[in-house]
Amino acid sequence: MSQDPVHIITIAKVIQTAVAPVFLITGIAATLGVLSNRLARITDRARLLDRKLNNSQDDSLASSLTQEMRALLKRSRCIHIAFSMSVLSALLVCAVVMMMFISHLYTMPLSVTISSCFIGAMILLIGAFLALLAEVFLATRSMRRGMIFKDIQ
Repeated sequence: MSQDPVHIITIAKVIQTAVAPVFLITGIAATLGVLSNRLARITDRARLLDRKLNNSQDDSLASSLTQEMRALLKRSRCIHIAFSMSVLSALLVCAVVMMMFISHLYTMPLSVTISSCFIGAMILLIGAFLALLAEVFLATRSMRRGMIFKDIQ
């Protein structure tokens, strides 16, 4: 029996093993979409507030707008952190898939490296979700302080 069929079967098993991390990359991509949308909303709101601030003659209104701008800046920092960590996580997952194939093709023992990269990807993803959660907390705190719903009793 030739080695080619055995080699093809083992490559097929490597591909099957690599499918799970590829689904993780898809999930990270969806998270990046959410983060992009949240950042776009923050940016739009900041631009609107900046226009209002530049046209305002009222000191109390300017103070209120400045306070909301500071809150938006904090929120945008959280989104930036979450976005960066998500992208780094996706890159590590891509590296895991690549190393799986390299390990198989060149019979290199990369299991510790692959495991370390995957653990790193999960740590970064956890950090990204925590940063997203912090941004959501900041957004709801702004609402509770009355910046958005101050006229509703």
